Amino acid sequence: MIPSGRYAVLFHLALALATMLAYAIFRPPRPERVKDLRGPVGALGAWAYWATRWVLRAALALRLSPDALTGIGLALSIGAGALTALGAYGWAFVALLWGSAADLLDGEVARRTGTSSRAGAFLDSNLDRLSEMGLLAGIAVALHPSPAGSACAVAAMAASFMVSYARARGEGLGVSCPSFGLERPHRLLAFMLAMLTCTFLRPPTAALLLTWVCGGVALGAGITALARVFTIHQLLRRGEAAREWHGTKPSPAP
Repeated sequence: MIPSGRYAVLFHLALALATMLAYAIFRPPRPERVKDLRGPVGALGAWAYWATRWVLRAALALRLSPDALTGIGLALSIGAGALTALGAYGWAFVALLWGSAADLLDGEVARRTGTSSRAGAFLDSNLDRLSEMGLLAGIAVALHPSPAGSACAVAAMAASFMVSYARARGEGLGVSCPSFGLERPHRLLAFMLAMLTCTFLRPPTAALLLTWVCGGVALGAGITALARVFTIHQLLRRGEAAREWHGTKPSPAP
């Protein structure tokens, strides 16, 4: 018997192919939020916005707040981690897919309703970190007792947090870091593809694939974090040198 998770994945794949075909035919303009994204991630983001426009309309009709959508995305991402820990990779893929959709649309709801705020952005950023923590904790449980698998999952979590922290700390010091490297959309896409593939693999092979994906994310995010630390450090030093040149004493870092 084919597990129900496989049916759910096949249904979503068929739906995705149908909407991708329609998207290619109609070629709608890219939303503002994904205009800066390049390559496959940018194309997938633009398609995801278009494919989930009915979800956006439903959220607006139900008067769901951006914070409510953020909370739904968090619950689904943590649920994806729990399902992964149980070995239900198909349902984990579905939960992660819709959790990512909710996270994608919360900002759009805020813009449409004129409720964008710094408080909402702060909450969204922090809940994004909790979402990654819940997902990777579930992967670590699924890979236990393999030392290599659990270590790769923990390393992926630590490196992902460093990518976000370096940027947030730089912005707190008045430096805007350019976007590059393995950012959260890329990491989510990697884990979604891993869950999708694991649905059709035997458990030992699925565990091996997840170990490799976690290792790849740890390496890519680690390099991105180091590059951001170097870039922001150089920008801060240049800014301090410029202030000293003009006779302005730099304010102490908090």
